[in-house]
Amino acid sequence: MNSPPSQRYAPWLWLLLGLFALRVVAQPLALQVDTPLLPRFESWHSGLLPYPVLVITQVIIVLWLARTSRAFTRGAVVPRARIGTAAIAFGSVYFVAMAARLVLGATLLADQRWFASPLPTFFHLVLAAFLLLYGHFHWRYS
Repeated sequence: MNSPPSQRYAPWLWLLLGLFALRVVAQPLALQVDTPLLPRFESWHSGLLPYPVLVITQVIIVLWLARTSRAFTRGAVVPRARIGTAAIAFGSVYFVAMAARLVLGATLLADQRWFASPLPTFFHLVLAAFLLLYGHFHWRYS
C-alpha cells in the first residue's frame, strides 16, 4: 500500500519545525541559564521587534508549522498549484534575502546589528526552507 505523497514530506517538515521550536525555547532559556553551551540572550534576535511581540509571533508560527506538519503526516493535504506557486515564490525571495543578510553581516555590514546577527538569520533560513518544501509539495502534486 502506497502512502500519500505528503507523508514523505512530513519528516522534513517536522525536522524544520523542531529546529525553529528549539530557537523559540532557547532564547528565554539563555536569559535564565548562563552556560557556554548556549549563546547569550541577545544573540538570538536582531532587536527589530520588542521581545514580547517576537515571542507571540514565534508561538503563532510554531502552531502553524505544527498544524501543517500534522496534516502532512496524516496525508490530509490536498495539493493546490496556486499555494505551491505562492509558497515557492515567497520562500525563494525570503531565502535569498536571508542568505544575503548572512553574507552581508559577515562582510560589508558587520557593524550593523541586524545584519551581523547570524543566529536569527539561520532560523529565518529554516522558516524559508519550510515554505519551500511546503510549496514544492503543492506545486509537484497538483
